[in-house]
Amino acid sequence: MRQFRVLFRAQNYDSVIAFYRDGLELPIVHSWDRGPDQRGTVFQAAAGLIEVIALTAGQRFTPAEGLEVGYEVTDVDAWYQRAQEKGLPIVGELSDKPWGDRSFALLDPLGVRVVVYSIIGKQ
Repeated sequence: MRQFRVLFRAQNYDSVIAFYRDGLELPIVHSWDRGPDQRGTVFQAAAGLIEVIALTAGQRFTPAEGLEVGYEVTDVDAWYQRAQEKGLPIVGELSDKPWGDRSFALLDPLGVRVVVYSIIGKQ
């Protein structure tokens, strides 16, 4: 396998881009805008990529159930404070988990649960 990429198709494209670019501060690798029916952005997410493509007018897409995206960070407490300051939708409060991480959860504009965590103990 050469690359891991998660692809999101979004009717609310601008909101999704703002969440990952401004909220999670992911760097943009590539972006294109060839009109309202041909827009997309690729973000670097650690060793993987997140690609967001705008749905065209009238296109339907049913999101997957049970999907979560996880981001390991060095200082989850600082990220939690940053998320609060930015007014990001926190759906899981910051807490230590019995499996050895400290984490909190956000909800992106597509309804995807985004877990931000740091390893704090042995697994």
